[in-house]
Amino acid sequence: MDVRQELFIAVPVEDELAIRNLLARYGDAVCRRDPAAWIANWAPDCVWDLGGGRVTHGHEETLDLWRSSIVKYPWVAQLPASGSLELVDGIVHGTWYVLEMNHTADGSGVMHLGHYLDTYARSADGWRFATRRFHLIYRGAMDPGTVRPLEGI
Repeated sequence: MDVRQELFIAVPVEDELAIRNLLARYGDAVCRRDPAAWIANWAPDCVWDLGGGRVTHGHEETLDLWRSSIVKYPWVAQLPASGSLELVDGIVHGTWYVLEMNHTADGSGVMHLGHYLDTYARSADGWRFATRRFHLIYRGAMDPGTVRPLEGI
C-alpha cells in the first residue's frame, strides 16, 4: 500500500465547505480587484509562490506582489474550477485548477489556466491560505469580447 494512502484522512465536511468558500472569496476579491478582501484570505505568515521565482512571505510582501501583478490587467475574471482536499499528517492540502480571463492595457485579451497546490491554516476567523504554489499550465490569446461590469460592486 502507498504510504500516502495510509496517512490520508478525509477532511470533515464542514471544513471542506469552509475552504471551498475561502476559494470563492479569493476569486471574488480578484474579480473585484479588492486588495483588503483578497489579503484577508491569507494567514499572517503565508507563503505565495506565483512561479518564476516570485515567492512572498507574510501579508506585506504577498499584497505587494498581488498589486504589481493585477495592475497589468484592467479587467480580470478568476474562476476556481475543480479541486480536492485531503488531510495528511494533520495538515489540510488542496489542489485546484483555476481559469483566469484578463484584459491587458492594450485592450487585448489573455487567458491563463493554472493549478494551485495549497495548505491551509485555521484561525479564530476561519480557514486561511497558509501556502499557495501556482503552476501555469496554459497562457494564450483570448477574444476580449465585451465586458459589462457588475452593478453595485
